[in-house]
Amino acid sequence: MLKRIAVAILVLVALPAAYAAAATEDPFLRYKGTPHDALFDVGFDGSHGIAVGSGGTVLTSEDSGLTWKQDRRPETELALLGVAIEGERRFAVGQSGKIFRAGKDGWTALESGTDARLFQVALGEGGLVAVVGGFGTILISQDNGATWASPEIDWMTILDDYVEPHLYAIEIVDNAIIVAGEFGLVLRSEDRGTTWTVVRKGEESIFSFTFDRNGKGLAVGQTGFAMNTPDGGRSWSKLEPLGETNLLGVWQSGPRAFAVGIRGAYASHDGGRSWKPVNRSDIETGWYQAVASSAARDKPVLVGHRGRILEMDE
Repeated sequence: MLKRIAVAILVLVALPAAYAAAATEDPFLRYKGTPHDALFDVGFDGSHGIAVGSGGTVLTSEDSGLTWKQDRRPETELALLGVAIEGERRFAVGQSGKIFRAGKDGWTALESGTDARLFQVALGEGGLVAVVGGFGTILISQDNGATWASPEIDWMTILDDYVEPHLYAIEIVDNAIIVAGEFGLVLRSEDRGTTWTVVRKGEESIFSFTFDRNGKGLAVGQTGFAMNTPDGGRSWSKLEPLGETNLLGVWQSGPRAFAVGIRGAYASHDGGRSWKPVNRSDIETGWYQAVASSAARDKPVLVGHRGRILEMDE
């Protein structure tokens, strides 16, 4: 029987919204909130950035992440856990099955058909939107969020157990949807979410992955887990663990890569073949959940505890 290992994937209850504050004590600090705040995801498209977090918090940047301000929030006090941006298409997902789509009049709530906790959202061509969450939840929209469907997946056949795995990460690469989560699972769909192929299974939970334009990718997860792919997620090779920390987010740009997590972060300058720990700011004592970058600045931007946003030089 599969053993579900309790992992501190940082999903908190609703908390007060963050407030802007001067960041003079730390040259890497771009934004900070109160000690009770939390940011769970960040995304960029061009110079525009969005970070989301506890209590429905939405922060935006128009200068590639140098400065951030509070934006109009959706009508929810629940945590927003994932965000995706592509031009004017902007989606956020979170607790209790919440899905929001941004428009000229702010954020509109969409009917997801589930109350599962939703962790990540990805955008594809032709109105494709894909979401993953707790207990095997996969939601697919072919019409930019107007309607949603949930594919039927036989978890008993896949895992030889009645468990429904939490699914933490999703990306759309060359029109293929790639999903990862508990038990080292990576699933792939080539037909916009209708049918799915199991690419791999393992033990450690996978919390995040990233791909470049050539299909090379990195994934990170539980207890320093790391792996890479040369072919857009069709095959994966396990790397040496990066340490003992749970790694919650990963970013890459050319030969540079950056992984963040609970009381730890690691940087690579050779495409993820070797890594070194990052000993800066409060990384060793706090947690950071996600990392991304704008095309213009091309520097890893971290979001996490206390509503903090760091921009690193690694």
